[in-house]
Amino acid sequence: MQLPWPLRDELHARRLARARDGDGEAFRALYRDLYPDVVRFVARRVPARADAEDLTARVFVAFVEKLGDYDRERGSVRGWLLTFARNAVIDHLRKRRPAAAPELLDLLPSDAIGPEGGLLQREQFGQLAALVSELPADTRELLALRFADGLRHREIADVLGLQEAAVKQRVSRALRDLRARLRPAPGKKGAEGALA
Repeated sequence: MQLPWPLRDELHARRLARARDGDGEAFRALYRDLYPDVVRFVARRVPARADAEDLTARVFVAFVEKLGDYDRERGSVRGWLLTFARNAVIDHLRKRRPAAAPELLDLLPSDAIGPEGGLLQREQFGQLAALVSELPADTRELLALRFADGLRHREIADVLGLQEAAVKQRVSRALRDLRARLRPAPGKKGAEGALA
């Protein structure tokens, strides 16, 4: 069972403080809690499994080296750690491909809606993916952090070095724009449900 985010953030901050003081069990618990988030974040952006595993390991090495630098006033432990992950991915992609941008998460339809519903959903997600791919890279990254990585606005602000209000406004504007572009012509069904 996952704790609600305020309790989870408090637990992470306390564990980090104990880990900073040399408590190995506190660090192991923190690692177990945060490892899946880092793996998901890196694996979505780095398709080669070996590279993703290597980057995840590097993120946690940097995390250990910088435990003393964590400032609770600047955000959650999770957001701080994902900043390391983001920087590691950016460095990796720069070395591999100079103009690389993070890819969208492949959206898979549910089998529970039947074959016709699955086809319609795939078409809708295809339309949505095409529209999202036309967005600027920074907007795609914002949407990926919010919806694929499940970060809260404050955590996104921490990761990207923005104000929380700016993140909320940009996400809202991007969703409003996508909804407007997904609206079908009168009398046709569209992909607007993909943003629900």
